[in-house]
Amino acid sequence: MARQTFLRLGIWGSVAAVCVFAFCFRAARLEERPMHGDEANQAVRAGGLMDEGIYRYDPSDHHGPVMYYAALPFCRATAKTFADTTEWAFRMVPVAFSLMTLLLMAGLYAADRRNLFAHPAGVVTAVLLTALSPAMNYYSRFFIQETMFVTFLTGMLVCAAQYVRAGGGTRKGAWMAGGFGMFLGLAAATKETVVLSVAAAGVAAVCACGFRRLLRAWNTRDFLIMLGAAALVAALFFSSFFTYPKGLSDAAFATVSAYLRRAVVEDHRHPWSFYLKLLFWKPYEPASLWAKAGVKDALWVMSNLYAKGRVWCEAGVLALPALFAAVMAFMPRKPSAPSPQTRWLRFVAVYTLALTALYSAIPYKTPWCVLSFLHGYILLAGVGVGLAWERLTRLPTAWRWASIAGMLALLAYGAFYQGAQSWRACFELAADIRNPYVYVHPRKDVMALVSAIGNAAQKADGFDTPIAVVAPPSDYWPLPWYLRKYAHVYYWDTVADVHPGFEPAVLVVAAGQVHPADARFGKGKDILSHSIRPYVNVHLFVPASPPGSDE
Repeated sequence: MARQTFLRLGIWGSVAAVCVFAFCFRAARLEERPMHGDEANQAVRAGGLMDEGIYRYDPSDHHGPVMYYAALPFCRATAKTFADTTEWAFRMVPVAFSLMTLLLMAGLYAADRRNLFAHPAGVVTAVLLTALSPAMNYYSRFFIQETMFVTFLTGMLVCAAQYVRAGGGTRKGAWMAGGFGMFLGLAAATKETVVLSVAAAGVAAVCACGFRRLLRAWNTRDFLIMLGAAALVAALFFSSFFTYPKGLSDAAFATVSAYLRRAVVEDHRHPWSFYLKLLFWKPYEPASLWAKAGVKDALWVMSNLYAKGRVWCEAGVLALPALFAAVMAFMPRKPSAPSPQTRWLRFVAVYTLALTALYSAIPYKTPWCVLSFLHGYILLAGVGVGLAWERLTRLPTAWRWASIAGMLALLAYGAFYQGAQSWRACFELAADIRNPYVYVHPRKDVMALVSAIGNAAQKADGFDTPIAVVAPPSDYWPLPWYLRKYAHVYYWDTVADVHPGFEPAVLVVAAGQVHPADARFGKGKDILSHSIRPYVNVHLFVPASPPGSDE
């Protein structure tokens, strides 16, 4: 008993230490990277909830409402109105949920092999790999839904494991069923792709346990508790806490058709191998660009020697232990039946592969969606390390310590490698197209555009300056975020749509609208060109500088 208590204290202490490190890394310099268009869109919607206290679920082009409500405490703690909020307040939301994921993962350990992790080394490794993962780190600093979505999926897995441990029909089982339903409801009210996770989980449960075993474990009371908790939580958010009933019908019916339409749009169509390349063979940049002077930079080069000019984002660390765990899960065990840990390992292995296949089959792809099944690979890698550690400790003494030392050296290298890649992704190449996680991201030139608008507004009426943005919505984001302090900003698709008689002091137009804008508003204006994103340029019309001015 004392040994188990010591082990648990050691695990929780290690997880707490990793959480402190993860917080320091993920919360650092949050305001440096320009706001992504999706981040800005989400922030503006959260800002409307903050200022007006009203939210209306829109399934046509937005995800669920949980993130907007989650942002309120951070925003209200740092600002009185949306105009006064900062990138830090919004990006702290995914940072906080990413730490919750790390804490929840500790609940997947059980020394009696009735949970996913049976060895402390396995669960600590999985938590550490999650904290060091370049993709997890990069998107945990994005105000988008994926990070909290992973948190809720992890919570569902923890509750399911604890439910199986407690047994159906018990008091603890009822609580765990309710907890599972709560996390399911939160996931459903976060992103509609929860249906893919549920489908993959169903396939995995059948493969891990079989139909007969599942039917024997069925408990109608616990199922109704789970379903009721999920429905109640989801209904609270979709209905804006029962102030907007239409949100319920939209969530139940319109979301499916909206998602099906979105899944086949041309803008984000990618081949089936998009996610696999992103995880396993996607370059940051040629290795020669990593070679700088100095000892510190020599370490960067060392971390990429085996890549031969390319940088593997995740596979170099995850592939071998994850594959080992998956193989061990399906090794023949006759005549003995598989242990509960083996069944959970089979479940996670099949779930991860099925979810990867489902996401890969959908033409619509964005790189942040990879987090849902990347976490499955990380869990498998953690289990693989735990299983390998157990087998190494059974070797003769002469081989045991040498093998453990070699394994620790590989883990240290893997941790350094992942940490180095995370640093590059989150700080050095945070908005650089050479970073594989950067996707239709605003260039740093967008900040020069915002600065030029601010300078022109200061010479006019300050934050009361009339500003017109003439461009399709797909082109002008994230400008609504950066122009949130201005009281008179108007958006039109074309110059012909601009209201007659409206004379903006500052005008931002898409490249295709330059000539009509110049003919109608160009008199007395200087025209400056800026690049918002790759292949998306806009032109800024500002009052002409007086002769002899340095500007």
